[in-house]
Amino acid sequence: MNFFIVDAFTNEPFKGNPAGVVLLDKEIPKKLKQNIAKEIGFSETSFVLKKRKEFFIEYFTPVSEIDLCGHATIATFYVLHHLKLLESKKVLLHTKAGKLNIYISEEKIFMEQAQPKLGETIEKEKISKVLNISVDDFDTLPVQKAFTGLWDLIVPVKSKKILLNINPDLEYMKRFNDVASFHVFTLDESNGLCNTRNFAPLYGINEEAATGTANGALFYYLYKHNIVKKDKVYKIIQGESLNRKSEIFVTFDGKIKVGGTAKIIFKGQLLDF
Repeated sequence: MNFFIVDAFTNEPFKGNPAGVVLLDKEIPKKLKQNIAKEIGFSETSFVLKKRKEFFIEYFTPVSEIDLCGHATIATFYVLHHLKLLESKKVLLHTKAGKLNIYISEEKIFMEQAQPKLGETIEKEKISKVLNISVDDFDTLPVQKAFTGLWDLIVPVKSKKILLNINPDLEYMKRFNDVASFHVFTLDESNGLCNTRNFAPLYGINEEAATGTANGALFYYLYKHNIVKKDKVYKIIQGESLNRKSEIFVTFDGKIKVGGTAKIIFKGQLLDF
């Protein structure tokens, strides 16, 4: 089995969000996939198997399987495109979150996300204790759950300075076990639509440098709150707090699509088990 280490949502090495990508030539047990993901050690590792002209991907963090991962999907299809293993510019992907279309161009790969929806709002006083910030540090937009394959908690703060200085209580955050992550953002960003940070300690990820699914959920939240327009591509910045700046491109045309480029860093081979 060939495997790759890929930095997603960047065209620079050692920026963006790293993912493991394992190309399967046959099905292997889930326990083995989990052990491989733990050994590789990145926030997510994807395992992709081609059946006829369609692709099936499973995603594993170091501690558990998850339904969908945006940056690992971008990394996977960048590898497949690089190896000339794709037969068309539109590919059907099967995930635990459902069937999704992948769109390939020379510059970027876009993934379609699951049908978006918004969930309940949460009191800012409650979230301020988790993030160790003042209630006055929040933007006027609500703290609200949003979904494009996973439920994320979207948290608006007033400024980039506040965002980059957040030091959350990660153990307290784990008690919110009905969301995959806390996705904190500010519209105070001159080089893009917004700047974000993503915390998912429940899945063994204290902070992630680029999060495709959560930024898709954020974009739908912003669309429903009249901040962004339909059919226009916007750039979201993430990862500056980790010195791994990422650029995530998002649009909504009835479906949320999240995209970007990637950089292959290492290639190797997993021995037979």
